Amino acid sequence: MNMKNETKKFIAYLNLLDVKIDSDKFEYRIKAQKLAYIIQKLIGKTLYADFNFYIRGPYSRELAKEYFDYKDDFANVRNATQLSKEETDELKQAIPILRELNQRELEIIASLLWLKDKGLDENQAENKLHELKPHLKLEDIWTGSNTIKKLFLTEKLRVAIMNSLEKETEEWDSISNEGLRKFE
Repeated sequence: MNMKNETKKFIAYLNLLDVKIDSDKFEYRIKAQKLAYIIQKLIGKTLYADFNFYIRGPYSRELAKEYFDYKDDFANVRNATQLSKEETDELKQAIPILRELNQRELEIIASLLWLKDKGLDENQAENKLHELKPHLKLEDIWTGSNTIKKLFLTEKLRVAIMNSLEKETEEWDSISNEGLRKFE
């Protein structure tokens, strides 16, 4: 039985995050499921295509089979594919954020992303998640939405936003200066 390349890649991403998955423990299996879903959204590539929404959010039977079949590899982050510099850079900014998230936060973030993939906007996704999981506080769901923004705010996007703001500020300054000259 051969491990799928996608699973080797996922184990490499887990290694990058310093995360080991003990398949015998429920909380680690939940963490693996949510991280896989979030990571594939961050990198823009499908690792596991069969995610469906279950009680704790996005769940892949394929991934579940893999972490049971390759228990030791997940527990010891072995047999991982070597990530390229580009693949490492794709997650570079997200790594510190992902490392700090607990199981509940991962569940909220993965669930919100899944709902957005189904065509809901941010507000609709937040409300739908609260409807599906009334035990979650709205404040925690909102925090999850803000974390998603941080995860997806790449350096390239940040620079583009700052350049746009700088240009807009210059335009406002120019208009303001013209208005002041009228009073001189």
